[in-house]
Amino acid sequence: MIQPQPLLPPWFVPTWAFVMGSIIGSFLNVCIHRMPRGHSIVKPRSRCYSCEKTIPWSDNIPILSYVILGGKCRQCGARFSPRYMFVELFTAIMFVAIWQHFDPATAMVYTVFACGLIIATFIDFEHYIIPDEITWGGVVAGIICSGFVPEIQGAESHTRAALWSLAGAGLGYGVLWGVVELGKLIFGIKKVELPGPTEIAITPAGIRMADETETWEEIFSRPTDTLSFTAAAVRLGERTWEQALVRVNWQELKVNEETFPLDGLAELSATTSSIYVPREAMGFGDVKFLAAIGAFLGPKAIFFVILLSSLTGSSVGLFTMAIGKKSWGMKLPYGPYLAFAALVWIFGGAELTAHYFMGFGR
Repeated sequence: MIQPQPLLPPWFVPTWAFVMGSIIGSFLNVCIHRMPRGHSIVKPRSRCYSCEKTIPWSDNIPILSYVILGGKCRQCGARFSPRYMFVELFTAIMFVAIWQHFDPATAMVYTVFACGLIIATFIDFEHYIIPDEITWGGVVAGIICSGFVPEIQGAESHTRAALWSLAGAGLGYGVLWGVVELGKLIFGIKKVELPGPTEIAITPAGIRMADETETWEEIFSRPTDTLSFTAAAVRLGERTWEQALVRVNWQELKVNEETFPLDGLAELSATTSSIYVPREAMGFGDVKFLAAIGAFLGPKAIFFVILLSSLTGSSVGLFTMAIGKKSWGMKLPYGPYLAFAALVWIFGGAELTAHYFMGFGR
């Protein structure tokens, strides 16, 4: 019996996926740079952020242009971050893996999902935030995609798949919201003991101690967060205090009961032996991000994603502390580990979970 010949050669789909992934990866770089800054992702055209000149199309070919130009601007020689080529290459590889692993309809949904994960990961690494366009937008996209492609929820009915997606978003949001609130209640404040009386400086930008500086963006996660300490001596311009309680939040600084706007504040110097620092188990953006992940993957994936992301994030955090890359005010983004766990789930996490629980049934 004559076997029908495939319509396309076997190399066509992975090649097409790689090329399309690299092109879309270039657009993801635009989103990663502009979204947290509130800039349009549509215009203006790509330009060098050093000399402000528009990058011609011939110097904007994904992956190749970075390699050919050595990661530099042809106009002024400014060096571009390796992140640009890495995102393009990683997106291309992800597209190949997805289109090789899934049927076309499912692959289309998962490429959209993977793009959101990549944007969220790199924005969170740099800015410790995940934009609402990715989180709440991801929830809406996940529900719509599930309605059109019910297979991603393991359902046959379009309505049932959409409801299952909504349940995944609700479970992801609810579980992580509970973790955030419980963490705030138990671990909301950390006392940092300094090596004896130490001189520190408070500025509008952050807190400085010896050669170590922490910005307020790295310290505060909520509008209600406050850093405080009791100082043996305080100096602010011509004013001095002894044995004063100093409290700082996003908007103001207090010395005892006197209040000073933080914006435009002259440098305050103080001597103290300990500081009370606010801390979060994770940011609220992570809660919304897990809701978006749940909308695409359904409620069955939520606890797998939480467990794997927690183990991965904790391991990375302990390693960075062990090699001295993070300080007492350390803040680690959690979004990238949620994204990693979500990718593991779609490429086999469900099967791993099923085999794990089958072992208990023997």
